[in-house]
Amino acid sequence: MADAIRKRVVAGSLTGGAKLPPLRQIAEEFDVSTMTVRQALRLLEQEGQVYRIAGVGAFVRPPQSDRTTAGRMLAFSATDLRSAFEMGVARGIERACLQRGWAIQILDAGHDVELETRNIGRLADCGSQGAIILPTWGDPRCVMSLFALQSTGFPIVVADRMPPGLKADFVESDHEGGAFQATSCLLRRGHDRVFILTPPPQVSSLAARIQGYQRAFRARGMEPDPARMIWLDPGVQERAFRQERPWLGSYEAVLPVLRENRRPLAVFAVDPYLAWGVYEAARELGLRIPEDVAIAGFDDCEITLAMQPPMTVVAQRTDEIGRIAVELLDRRIRAGAARDPHRRDYQHVVVDTELIERESTHRPDVSDR
Repeated sequence: MADAIRKRVVAGSLTGGAKLPPLRQIAEEFDVSTMTVRQALRLLEQEGQVYRIAGVGAFVRPPQSDRTTAGRMLAFSATDLRSAFEMGVARGIERACLQRGWAIQILDAGHDVELETRNIGRLADCGSQGAIILPTWGDPRCVMSLFALQSTGFPIVVADRMPPGLKADFVESDHEGGAFQATSCLLRRGHDRVFILTPPPQVSSLAARIQGYQRAFRARGMEPDPARMIWLDPGVQERAFRQERPWLGSYEAVLPVLRENRRPLAVFAVDPYLAWGVYEAARELGLRIPEDVAIAGFDDCEITLAMQPPMTVVAQRTDEIGRIAVELLDRRIRAGAARDPHRRDYQHVVVDTELIERESTHRPDVSDR
């Protein structure tokens, strides 16, 4: 099996950077088990012929000559690739690297803060020439490790969320604009009592989404009510992720709000997992969506489509975020690493979002205003 793949590489039918077909497809072609294919790929990986990206697939490693001239090895440090958003960004980065014939290392912390801190700490020594980092929601240990990494002059690009005080090349969605769209949708649908469900704004993306929520009220001549801010306990949410129940923290936070407030009402949740928790709480209380509780979330994924009724969301362009991150990192590497981070000219790119209206916000008895 390994010999057959080697021959295809030599013949040129599998070039450096090419993605190998799925295990089942290879197994069917050669009439072997997927276990045999997996063992062959493991052997080729040990030989340096292929490399694997967790959750994405196996790829032919570019020849040594390509790697030392045009080729490049980059790294992507993620908080948790179980998140559809982070996996989408990872795929965008992977595609952009493959187009250039570059390799990419994936360091996934699995929502483990200590592991993420170690991952960031070893980026400069992992053989890559630069790194794209999608940091945690603001844990001080990870933030300090980012500052320490940047002080070494190692080239980095930050994606999606910027910890306070850090200066670096940065690509993000239009978080404020997206939150403005989602909240405006709920207000337009006739809801004058719109709550926001969010963790504390420890990073830029959360602060921007809160600002967008507030701006939507002011745009309609209303002042946002601080009593309608539902704050999620970060510690509870971290435990929920460890238990593989990412909806649990928001469920516990929103349950008393839905029980104690006059209905109908609406909730804007700042990510799809928090919105999922609102669905669970509404179901437990026997509330109808959207007749009793209208829901809008931030970020589109399989979860938002699986909800009943399907969820209105602000969709992020993850592929574009990944592509731009690779371009920014390429420019940073070419420019050379300056030791003083305060003397660098950093680029900040904002990617548009799109509001996708589905049944979770539509009130058939109220026309658009």
